[in-house]
Amino acid sequence: MLIENKFSKYLIYAIGEIILVVIGILIALQVNNLNEQSKKEQLRENYVNSLLSDLESDIVLLENQILIFNTELEIHTSLSKRLSSSDATFDTIRNIARYEFLPFFTPSNNLNINTYNALISTGNLDLIQPPLRKKIQKHNAEQLETLKTIELNFKLNAELGYKYTSQFPINFEFSAIKGKQMNSVWEQVNENKLKSSLNGILTMKITNYKMANILREKLVEKTKVLIKEIKSYEK
Repeated sequence: MLIENKFSKYLIYAIGEIILVVIGILIALQVNNLNEQSKKEQLRENYVNSLLSDLESDIVLLENQILIFNTELEIHTSLSKRLSSSDATFDTIRNIARYEFLPFFTPSNNLNINTYNALISTGNLDLIQPPLRKKIQKHNAEQLETLKTIELNFKLNAELGYKYTSQFPINFEFSAIKGKQMNSVWEQVNENKLKSSLNGILTMKITNYKMANILREKLVEKTKVLIKEIKSYEK
């Protein structure tokens, strides 16, 4: 009986030890899960803050681009009015074409999408809840479409600009031949051909300025809306 009593106590003790070990393992797993969850939450928060920073920088960037294009639009609209004036002569048109008009754009067509690209490349986009994730994905698609459309218009204008300058050498900083050596070219230029070509390239440039700014203004408003939605979602 003494032996059986000792064995029973030992068995109860052993079972208690096993239960304590199991409880310890479960607690360790729970703590580990909480730590992992905390790490994911911190990572998600870092990405969200970085994304907000990118979006806010985009607004500044887009508004600066809009301002630059509006200034250029005023200049080119002024040229258009002078060229269309009833007082304009062929000398007026020729001097504007030679000395004032430049057919090219200042290349400025970029946005801050590094954080979004990092979320995609690392697979961490899933850290963001589905409703907000869909809005962020939609906005990125609109960003890329805007950049693509503006870039395409830039390229079309550039192609037309190269053709134009090959026929009508402008007074450009990087022109190989400048000054009096080009006088004979401009004195013999075909009037109707110059008018037609200048009208085409100037019209395209004015149109591109307007269209680019319309797209950018829309994107600014959409970016502001997304920023509000992210901040509201994170509260």
